[in-house]
Amino acid sequence: LGLRRHRVAEQAGKALRGDVVLGSMLALLGLMLAFTYSFSLSRSDMRKHAVAHEANAIGSAFLIAELGSEPGRSDLRRGLLEYAQTRAVARSVVGDELNQLVDRSLAAQARLWPAAMRAIEGDVPPPLQAAIVRSVTEVLDAHTLRLLVVKDRIPLIVITLLLLTAVASLSLAAQNAGLAGRINRWRMSSFAVVLAALMLVIVDFDRGQEGYIRVDTSPLDGVIRELASQLPDSPAVE
Repeated sequence: LGLRRHRVAEQAGKALRGDVVLGSMLALLGLMLAFTYSFSLSRSDMRKHAVAHEANAIGSAFLIAELGSEPGRSDLRRGLLEYAQTRAVARSVVGDELNQLVDRSLAAQARLWPAAMRAIEGDVPPPLQAAIVRSVTEVLDAHTLRLLVVKDRIPLIVITLLLLTAVASLSLAAQNAGLAGRINRWRMSSFAVVLAALMLVIVDFDRGQEGYIRVDTSPLDGVIRELASQLPDSPAVE
């Protein structure tokens, strides 16, 4: 459109004045990109921290459960392993499948507290009772934290506004170049490709287990293998 309207003598001044608007739009676009990138990166780090925190909580609870009394001690340790197996997600899980996975975790989680109460029965000293109860409550709290960070996404309105700002900035830049009669399609295309790639990375960071940049669940996988090795009669690791 800018080339179609190009008249060197008539439009040069307009293109120069338009550069002020273009500079403001590009500055706004850069600011939005920086904020959304920082937001999505921080949420990705929180998801990694939540996985590591949950793995540590389950592993610690498993070790502390050894201090309890039978039969609750074995029930609690076996229940922790079964619960941990429902927490390791190695592939993309969304929609109804995610809800089913959460339901499985909640069902396994519901068996932990009764097992903990049985483990502190008998002649278990009060300090050990407190340690067992505290370790199990940390496992339960870790579930809430991980569920929160999984569902905490960049609001759709922010992504929409970022997309509209990018479209407006590219359109204005192309029109001004056309008005000035010196459009460089290669440079404009490169800018559009890099901008699109950066926006895709921002969205991918925000998708957790769904995109190319996925949360590393190896800490939880390692805990599951360790727990299973200490319970030879346990079911196979999923």
